[in-house]
Amino acid sequence: MPKIIFRNKKHECRDNETVLDALQRQGVEMSFSCRKGSCQTCVLKCVSGQLPEESQNNLRPALVNNGYFMPCVCKPSGDMEIMDVAHDDLYFSAPVISKELLSDNVCRLLIEAESLTNYRPGQFINLSRPQDGLTRSYSIANRVDDYFIEIHVQRMANGLLSNWIFDELVEGEIIDVQGPNGSCIYSDDVLDKPLLMISSGTGLAPHLGIVRDAIDHHHKHNIYIYHGSNFATDAYLHSYMTQLASEHPNINYYSCIKTGDVPCEMYSGEAVKLATLYHTDIKSYQVFVAGSPSMVESVRSDLMFRGVPVKSIHADPFDVKDLRQPVSKADVVLERRLDEKSMSCPMAEEVEYPEPDPEMWAALEYGRKLNLILADFYDLVYEDSRLAPFFENTTKQRSIEKQYSFLRRIFSGEKVYFGDRPRNAHHWMVISDDLFDYRESIMMTCLRRYELPEKLIERWFMMENSFRPDMVKNKPWNKIVNGVEFPVDGYEEAVIDIGSLCDSCQQEIDAGTKVRFHVRLGLTYCPSCTETFEHSV
Repeated sequence: MPKIIFRNKKHECRDNETVLDALQRQGVEMSFSCRKGSCQTCVLKCVSGQLPEESQNNLRPALVNNGYFMPCVCKPSGDMEIMDVAHDDLYFSAPVISKELLSDNVCRLLIEAESLTNYRPGQFINLSRPQDGLTRSYSIANRVDDYFIEIHVQRMANGLLSNWIFDELVEGEIIDVQGPNGSCIYSDDVLDKPLLMISSGTGLAPHLGIVRDAIDHHHKHNIYIYHGSNFATDAYLHSYMTQLASEHPNINYYSCIKTGDVPCEMYSGEAVKLATLYHTDIKSYQVFVAGSPSMVESVRSDLMFRGVPVKSIHADPFDVKDLRQPVSKADVVLERRLDEKSMSCPMAEEVEYPEPDPEMWAALEYGRKLNLILADFYDLVYEDSRLAPFFENTTKQRSIEKQYSFLRRIFSGEKVYFGDRPRNAHHWMVISDDLFDYRESIMMTCLRRYELPEKLIERWFMMENSFRPDMVKNKPWNKIVNGVEFPVDGYEEAVIDIGSLCDSCQQEIDAGTKVRFHVRLGLTYCPSCTETFEHSV
């Protein structure tokens, strides 16, 4: 059997067993989600040994070259030595060459990043403060051929990193950079097609990068840029964008002001409303959206219901929640209470559900058609390579029943659902905006197959999108029940009262035996399967 050296301990890997399964069987605590190579949460680095090709599928070339692999799909053919993600492999040091205020609340940084290669404008980098590792993501606004990396930083109220950048960071100082990341770029998919760009705040930065890239590629079709700001003084690149549009006949720039006095050269109203008002043929566009998460979610929903294909919507949400830090003890207490209210899992009667929708429930034939829709939907989900891994330990019928109860509770108002709310139910699943949209497109196909009226499909879609913030994330969340936080993963030991079967070797475990079990998966391991745990190298 192959031997796996990890964290200075030796572990046995059985024949045809994945590295993740072997480590879990022997009690190693590590991050993971889908267990099928989709989410890339469990990525580790191989120091020595032969990696199966499938263990590196879909990883970025830079990670492949550094020996990174996915242990959940890696069945080793021989001994391996592996290690956790190495900071130096992901981050490199770079000096800040220039720091310039573009407005009272936005500054531009130019970073000399010789190690950042093969990036495309519109992607993002992770910028980390060396002294404590505090990290935030910022989009790339410069051209491919520019020597410096340009990012735009907006000062956030009580923002830890943004305020440090504004108040303390000086030119010449060294920061840590990781990237590039993301796929919101000018590519062959958008080549020679009309482009529509809708942004708010510093969401303009990635769109500026994409526009510059389009200019370099001699883009022939029209490019429409709608940038939204709360006040005219927030339109931090208005002069530059106006000049850029005057130099290129196919570029059209609209600075959209939500409140306050609006100068004659700007437009009064929200960017998304003006964009959808002026472009009734929106299905033909490649649409780029960037800004706050709520803005991106709203625009994405609106575009899909206007018939824009999911693959034609390129989104880059800026999540600013983690940038804010309470400034007083009272704020800390308030934030904790709000978090507990939003993340806890009380009984169903305590959960805030939307108002019942009698018209929807009648159209679903009081549950009969809903059952048919869900059966059709989960047939597709369980056969889908991107979605099926999240349902590995749940039968199709159980998934249908739970979703039926949840939707019946929402549409009819009957108190028939007593399971976890979406945030807790999906707390361990690493789900991207793209994967959420992909799932929604399958559901919309099923709803239309059963001829649900379009206005009801729209209401259904808006209801499901209201739960997007509870599900989309880049790493697992801890589960919180009645204000008590439980770990995402980890192991506990217990003496079982009744006999059972080992989830690894399938041998019987007698009552009274001390076993180890995984707190999330519920997998139980007998003493024989865990006896190799933590053998020192």
